[in-house]
Amino acid sequence: MHKKRSRSAELHSTAEDFQNECLALATGRGSYEGWEAARAALLSQPEFLRVVPQWVSRCRFGGQFWPFIKATSDTYQGRREFLYESLAPLFELAEQGGSLPTVDAIQRLLMSCSSQTVSEAWHRIQARREADPEGAITAARALLESTCKHVLDALQVSYGPSEELSALYGKAAGAMNLAPQNHNEQVFKQILSGCISVVGGLAAMRNALGDAHGKAAKSPKPSARHADLAINLAGTLSVFLIETYEERFRSRSP
Repeated sequence: MHKKRSRSAELHSTAEDFQNECLALATGRGSYEGWEAARAALLSQPEFLRVVPQWVSRCRFGGQFWPFIKATSDTYQGRREFLYESLAPLFELAEQGGSLPTVDAIQRLLMSCSSQTVSEAWHRIQARREADPEGAITAARALLESTCKHVLDALQVSYGPSEELSALYGKAAGAMNLAPQNHNEQVFKQILSGCISVVGGLAAMRNALGDAHGKAAKSPKPSARHADLAINLAGTLSVFLIETYEERFRSRSP
């Protein structure tokens, strides 16, 4: 509990520093250098990846932020209100200790997804997670595979019937500009590279601990915590892919 509070305090401090620098520039104070340093500190926290506003990514320098924030309102108060509302998700995440999305949060988004296979995979996870950790791990891997195919189908990107999960994720990430090599900032390259590692780890976890293959008598048996790890990892990546598609591409799809 102490560790979670400490992490919450660290994340809250980072978000507050950035918000203060934004407020300072928005009201005719502060410096470009201070804003840029606070932005770099904010983006170095991987927990903020899913909730950071798009304008934070687009405005890399204080000289870019100033005309952006000036255009949001003619008054200082209007700019303050915009920043408070825009940055609120950072503080909400900090209060949660920066933890991965809960099963309930993942469920709310995935159940609203239009893909029947994604919803079915999530139902299988819920049916197995308590009593059948091996089955839940296999279902978690299937959830991410179904999500990748859902995104690829929506974007009309072709894939083979027997392509591996890593290849499917690579195509989905490439189609939505989530490939590490497409980004210049080291923090984004590092985080998106980590997503690729997670995909590979899920596939290996399914092979070693899932029920998709026959097991030797002395094979390790997963516990509920192993299943929850697989579910959280697969669910987080699935949510990330679906949210990215919904935000950037849904209106363009036929």
